[in-house]
Amino acid sequence: MERNEKDHREDNDQEVESERTDLFAVESAKEPEMKDEKILEEYDKRRREGKIEYIQSILEGILFRMGVEAKVMAGEAGGDIQLEISGDSGGLLIGKHGRTLDALQYVLNRIYQKRFEDGEKVFVDAENYRKRRVEALENLALRLGEKVKRRRRAVVAGVFNSRDRRIIHMTLKGDGLLETMSMGEGFYKKLVIRPRARVDRNDEREVTE
Repeated sequence: MERNEKDHREDNDQEVESERTDLFAVESAKEPEMKDEKILEEYDKRRREGKIEYIQSILEGILFRMGVEAKVMAGEAGGDIQLEISGDSGGLLIGKHGRTLDALQYVLNRIYQKRFEDGEKVFVDAENYRKRRVEALENLALRLGEKVKRRRRAVVAGVFNSRDRRIIHMTLKGDGLLETMSMGEGFYKKLVIRPRARVDRNDEREVTE
């Protein structure tokens, strides 16, 4: 009887030890996976930082060759790279309507894509110009929109790049009395604001029926 009880205790001890061994094996299998994920995350982080530092150094080199004393701060937003230039005395790097800034941004994007072939974009700003530009274009659109409604005649808002045209388009999009259109070819086009064509009630009734 004592022998059977002893054998039973030994069997229980072996089962417990077996469960511990199996649990250890599972934890040991998870551990390499967790380490691999951390390694990959760290690699992606360092690769990302390296890409940002690379394009930042390119811009700094361009500014140095231009003889401009300015600092470049680099970061990211929405998966894209943001470069902010500070110390641009006299708006030299901005240019008329931001065209010098656009040219810098275009060159940097070409260099970046050629090196990394990613879908990310590089955005360049100086002295918070982009934000001030958006506010100025929105005010311009609203002011000219009111002028068009008073005179009932189209006006040419100016010649803009695609980004600036979009700002004006979106600002006046909700106004049912106005419509905007781009004219011309190339990167810079004229943007026209005009009264929206009215639909004759008889024609509208015929279409509805």
